[in-house]
Amino acid sequence: MFDSRGLPSYPPAQNAWQFPPPPVSPRWRWVAIAAMVFSLIAGATMLTIAIAAGSASAPGLIDDSELISVIESECDQMTTTVESLPIHGSASRQAQSILEQNAAVIDMVRDIREEARNLLTSDPPSNEWLTDWDRLVEARKAYAQEILLGGTAASFDIPTDEHGNEIDLRMNDAFLGAPACEVPSVLLEPYSDGGSDA
Repeated sequence: MFDSRGLPSYPPAQNAWQFPPPPVSPRWRWVAIAAMVFSLIAGATMLTIAIAAGSASAPGLIDDSELISVIESECDQMTTTVESLPIHGSASRQAQSILEQNAAVIDMVRDIREEARNLLTSDPPSNEWLTDWDRLVEARKAYAQEILLGGTAASFDIPTDEHGNEIDLRMNDAFLGAPACEVPSVLLEPYSDGGSDA
């Protein structure tokens, strides 16, 4: 029998780095360089787009933080006021309550326009949003007049947008995330607070 003692193990241990790397075709070298350059350009472009998107105003949305702070403050006060004015009693009393609620909305819109005049200019959707509040007030004013003329037979129709959707939907959707000022239900459904139309 063949005695293998003293011979190196089979196969002999090799250092992988002792061999030269396989030759690289010049063509593949240029392909690798081009891919690297393309990746750098693509990355820089995406970063630039992300920065621009982060700093640009979102179309159709009120997103100025300072303006939103003013809106939230004024809206909280308006909401508290209108919810404290339930619609009860005679037709004339009901109409009066609606007009008093309207006054709170009018005050809110006026105060926002006065306090944030410059901010409104730089955030165009905010002016459209305030105009929707004006339209809601006018519709409620007409409703109050109908109550005076026709009593409980009057019905309130929420104004609609150009697509036929009730404007409170886009008013609440005018903000990124949770609305900074949600239209109180009592302004949309006059007797939602449990008041009586009798």
